[in-house]
Amino acid sequence: MRRRKSYDDIPIDFDIFEDMIEDLIDHIEEVNDGNPVVYGFSITKRPGEEPEVFEFGSRPRVDDPVSVGYKPLLEVFETDDSVYMVAELPGIDKEDISLDATENTLTMRVRVDDQIFSENVELPARVDPSSAVAGYRNGVLEVTLTRIGDAKTRIEIR
Repeated sequence: MRRRKSYDDIPIDFDIFEDMIEDLIDHIEEVNDGNPVVYGFSITKRPGEEPEVFEFGSRPRVDDPVSVGYKPLLEVFETDDSVYMVAELPGIDKEDISLDATENTLTMRVRVDDQIFSENVELPARVDPSSAVAGYRNGVLEVTLTRIGDAKTRIEIR
């Protein structure tokens, strides 16, 4: 008889995570060159959709030695006045990060070894690109942009 696990009622296949952790443990000596190794994953579950699992960190994928396998975890938040983006970029130097903004998107480019990772983030509201303020500390990038109010024109009814 199989012992019941505390997460059996959650509709996510946690065996995937157990496999990821076992893979990491099995190969940790292969990727450890004396530098810190950062590895993690996030789960996104939207109503009516299958869960998405995203891996992030500085650990190269063992099954694909050519690829860095790098995808940072990022979140976008909005308030009445601003739009914020927070990205976890462990092990990355500030000089290896570049940002570009338009009224609708924020583009982040990160150099990892000899490769460049690029992410176009669609913003939830229009922003003033020239208002962007970015900070990077302890592997966390924070970007703040000021929202642009939707221009309203009063229409006179005749």
